[in-house]
Amino acid sequence: MLSYEVGFLAEMLRIYSPSRAERELALFLKESMSRELGFKNVTIDEVNNVVGEVGSGSPKLLLCGHMDTVPGYQPTRISKGFIYGRGACDAKSSLAAMILAASRFADQQDVGKIIVAAVSDEEGSSLGLKTLLQRGVDAEYAIFGEPSGIDNITVGYKGRLALKLICETPSVHASAPWMSENAVERLLEVWQAIKASLAEKNVDGDRYHSITACLTKIRGGSSHNVMPGRCTITVDIRVPPKYTTTQILNEVKEIIGRFERDLSFPKFDMQILDQTEPFEADRNSPILRALVRAILKVRGKRPMLLRKTGTGDMNTLGTVLKIPVVTYGPGNPHLSHTRKEGIEIKEFLQSIDILQTAIVELANLTVRK
Repeated sequence: MLSYEVGFLAEMLRIYSPSRAERELALFLKESMSRELGFKNVTIDEVNNVVGEVGSGSPKLLLCGHMDTVPGYQPTRISKGFIYGRGACDAKSSLAAMILAASRFADQQDVGKIIVAAVSDEEGSSLGLKTLLQRGVDAEYAIFGEPSGIDNITVGYKGRLALKLICETPSVHASAPWMSENAVERLLEVWQAIKASLAEKNVDGDRYHSITACLTKIRGGSSHNVMPGRCTITVDIRVPPKYTTTQILNEVKEIIGRFERDLSFPKFDMQILDQTEPFEADRNSPILRALVRAILKVRGKRPMLLRKTGTGDMNTLGTVLKIPVVTYGPGNPHLSHTRKEGIEIKEFLQSIDILQTAIVELANLTVRK
């Protein structure tokens, strides 16, 4: 017979909730949190974020995870100590663990206030988190739920700068290329200059502290015998905490400006698709220390602190709220978005105990110091 905790996660997995289609799962969470798990003030907003709270006073801890998954339904099944399904790793198990850990304090008032937010569209444009932050969150510390592995805590993510670059020139017949400029060739020259300039800042053998720049999309040309008069490329630049995305954006603008000042080149247009600052947690923050202590108590080992080359919602939480934030959750992140997505049930259950212990440790480090 399944425990309540495993049954709760299994039901979350059965409800298919790709980005922007989280309504059914949001209603299930609101009902469960309100009726069975002792949360108060449980609400659903216009983008299907679910927010509830337990306790009161200080410290004020935000536990934030996302309901949505990448597209691609997978049946939920339990086999050999694992539970499988879309979102089992990324990141319904993290969200379920947060909800269940917080619910254990529903009748207690001595650990402060715990706010649980289940947000939408994390796998998309982070509309849920952005809406949550626009409405305002009264929190002093936060944990964002993503699979770090039960014995790991993610303390750093790079920032992201996503740009669309456009070049337009008069289009001419391919038999007379001297009459204009080739938009594809010119834009690729600009891209190569940007990439080379950013590479000069790299630290040998250290991917986290290096800037990476990747061409992710290119579109140009209209016919086999017409020289391209328009080209559009999309680039993805990951920025380590040593820099800000504004610094890198200004460098890109300067490089484009140098090409534009050469009269043989056409004009260029640039659009910013995403600008998320890098973020790294303070190693001495109470929330990180509390989580380290909790893992030591439950697992009997000191956790590894991870710094990742990707970009997470922790960046936005920490930057906007200006509070200590870490990322933590059970599961192997390499299984995320795959057809083998699953999580060990024992790890899921222990992650609930770890979060419960971390809540107590945070109160010990702040209120009772």
